[in-house]
Amino acid sequence: MVVADDHRMMGQMLVKTLSEVGGVEVLAQVCCGKEALEACRTLQPDVLILDLDLPDLSGVEVARLLAESDDKVSVLVLSGIEDETALFESIAAGARGYLPKDASLEELVSALHTVSSGQAFLHPRCTLSVLKELQRCRQALTGPRASQLKVVENLSPREKEVLHLLGEGLSNKEIGERLIISEKTAKTHVANILRRLGVKDRVAAAILAVKAGY
Repeated sequence: MVVADDHRMMGQMLVKTLSEVGGVEVLAQVCCGKEALEACRTLQPDVLILDLDLPDLSGVEVARLLAESDDKVSVLVLSGIEDETALFESIAAGARGYLPKDASLEELVSALHTVSSGQAFLHPRCTLSVLKELQRCRQALTGPRASQLKVVENLSPREKEVLHLLGEGLSNKEIGERLIISEKTAKTHVANILRRLGVKDRVAAAILAVKAGY
């Protein structure tokens, strides 16, 4: 197992705690995304415990790069970010598990064993968010335009910002520059918005943005 957390003390505490748990071997502790990728490439751990807020690459980008490289490591996100967008982006990027940082040691150990066996693990709070998202998607895909406008109201604050910029006709790169996020992150937000609204392209999303007052 490799631990990636930009807070060195937090990472050290996590490593010390997990080292005392039977059946868990910590191979390395790193503090940034590039180090996490290198550690996974050279050490080939079963699990990468990954914080999302890293100084160089975001945790979501690290998970996506590992998935694209066909790496066998299972990514378990351990994040202090209480945001549905972060949860859905992590899952879309290929993470097998997601835990908030206030999870118990028992939950963390259970998650480690679960994802290392190739299965998925979500904290109960995250599971509820996923169920609500599925319900919203179903409503967007089956309901009339009025339902789509209702879905717009339920977008996260960041997604509403992106939708607003879609309504202005901005590209993913321009959205990233305006919101100070990477182009890849902007692209992920746009893909999530299209999926949640049940539309196929940016033009349809932009039309909905205008109709919703954006």
